[in-house]
Amino acid sequence: MVARKGRAQKGESDVELLAHRIVEHNSFVWLDPHDDGSENGMVDYRVFDKPEIDECRRCIGVLEVGSITNSDYRSSVGQYRRRFKGFDDSTLSCSWAVMCEFGVTFQGLQERLTPLLRKLEDKGVDTLVRGRRDTSTVELERELNAIAGVVQIVRTREGERSTRVAIDFMSHAKGTTTPDSTLEVVEAFLASDDKDPVGIRRKVMSEPELPYHGVYLHLDGAPEPVPDSQFGEYRHFAAPLQFDLMPTRSPKLPEGFTDLWLIGRFGQGWHWDRESGWTFVAAPPFGPQEQP
Repeated sequence: MVARKGRAQKGESDVELLAHRIVEHNSFVWLDPHDDGSENGMVDYRVFDKPEIDECRRCIGVLEVGSITNSDYRSSVGQYRRRFKGFDDSTLSCSWAVMCEFGVTFQGLQERLTPLLRKLEDKGVDTLVRGRRDTSTVELERELNAIAGVVQIVRTREGERSTRVAIDFMSHAKGTTTPDSTLEVVEAFLASDDKDPVGIRRKVMSEPELPYHGVYLHLDGAPEPVPDSQFGEYRHFAAPLQFDLMPTRSPKLPEGFTDLWLIGRFGQGWHWDRESGWTFVAAPPFGPQEQP
């Protein structure tokens, strides 16, 4: 089997282009874009030995490129940065900080919040927290629970914020972020029954007779909710993945996987294979004719 010439018809995404450069720069393989959009479920790349290793350029396997992120976080932060850091309302006499969880819907939030804020002012209540179950604020808590994504309202001093009602996200990191904790997140992702990892497993093992079965994962640093924890507990990936630290053990990969690439936001990270174990990798510098 020989490599197809030229770039795949549908083109490579930014993440795929970075993966292409990093893998070829840090290993003895050459990647040929394979997913041209002509069929569903095509693996991203076929993998070949470099010409100096095998002049025939025989295909030795496949590589699938994916990302691990928190879609609720990305959606909420994107909306927040574009258009909604708070609001002013002439019917309110106090200033408030409204704490939301990732996944909150901003459209219509002002209309849902303002009547409750007026009631807090009328009753002289300075703090309202979802799930606290204070007997003196039962009805108000019920109204708060009906506003999806809002978990706490706190009265603030005048002039502290640029708007009378300020909107923030409420979360805190739980535990220490280490390469091993990052690896645990990756292992849980690859083993889960969600759509993306199911597709990755199927594509990576689409040609089981070949010796190379690799996955490249981009870790964008979004916080990940801690399973079965109280609200606000998040763990963060080690992003950017650090050059002075690596996982202390081999990864628990789906059956048949031979290579794992984990890359952070700044084009550096780790590569693992059965022979070499963990190694540090980084994107190569751009040449004079290349554009970042």
